[in-house]
Amino acid sequence: MKLLRFLLDLLLKFLKGIAYGWVVALIDIIRLLLEFLRKLWRPKPPHSETNATNTGCAAVDHPSFHRPDPVIYSQKYLLSLGLAVTWDNPDISLFKNGVQVSEGELFPNTEYEIRAAIRNNSYDAPIVGLNVDFSFLTFGVTTVSTPIGSTVVNLGVKGGVQHPAVASMLWMTPPTGHYCLVVEFQWVDDANPNNNVGQNNLNVVAATSPATFTFQIRNQEAKERAYRMEADTYTLPELSDCGDRPSRRRDNLQKWKKVQALHNRANHPIPPDWTVTFTPPALTLQPDEEVDVTVAIMPRAGFTGQKAFNIHAVTDTGFYVGGVTVYVTKA
Repeated sequence: MKLLRFLLDLLLKFLKGIAYGWVVALIDIIRLLLEFLRKLWRPKPPHSETNATNTGCAAVDHPSFHRPDPVIYSQKYLLSLGLAVTWDNPDISLFKNGVQVSEGELFPNTEYEIRAAIRNNSYDAPIVGLNVDFSFLTFGVTTVSTPIGSTVVNLGVKGGVQHPAVASMLWMTPPTGHYCLVVEFQWVDDANPNNNVGQNNLNVVAATSPATFTFQIRNQEAKERAYRMEADTYTLPELSDCGDRPSRRRDNLQKWKKVQALHNRANHPIPPDWTVTFTPPALTLQPDEEVDVTVAIMPRAGFTGQKAFNIHAVTDTGFYVGGVTVYVTKA
């Protein structure tokens, strides 16, 4: 009798499993699958909520976190924004015995002091220990660089003390030739690392008939590259009053449009009574090849005084690789 009852109970459990046990098992499978997908798609927690032992990296985006933006007058960066530039850098000056001198009329084998003004576009994040490198190129475009030295400055916030910071370096001029000074710096958490290189590349030539000078252009790329020459007469405008009205996003957009109009290269063409001739006007260089380009500037009849011409080298892809500023003078 007990055996029969046992067999009947076993049969009943077996029939229940066949009838609806698989439904319970299926529910459990679906629950586990949903839990897995939820964990897979769950967004990662903010950096502040991660475990202190977590070795992964996370972007810090919080109102309390500020990034500095060290900046110098950077021709290549401004050209990339579609703005006109001068290669007579307003942030780089030369001094002799504490007196500023003209960069276009330097004596050979003479010691000068280079001073570079470095600014900060951040109102909140200063920099302690910014390394500034000085070097010079032979007069021209993308020519060989020769180091001068490095120094360290502390850069305050915009509008505060230690702003701008002035980095200085002594430089013994080479025996002959004209040279392009280069000031460069880097910061590990720079808000804009594209505006950290400034060049001071200029010459002064007398306005004989015509005024002529020669500079070198070098292909630093690993492939053949074609170049063309362009010229304009842009000069830095007088600084306007900043005003004291707070800026809003809409105001900044209007200001940017005014900046674009003020520094538009199309508004500074070669005057119709002047001529600028390049020899050669265009060229193709192999990797590391360097050639001379001669520029002849014919002034208008009766010209006296001084006039600036900016010479730019442009690749076949429209990229500005460098240039020189020349001041044509006639007493």
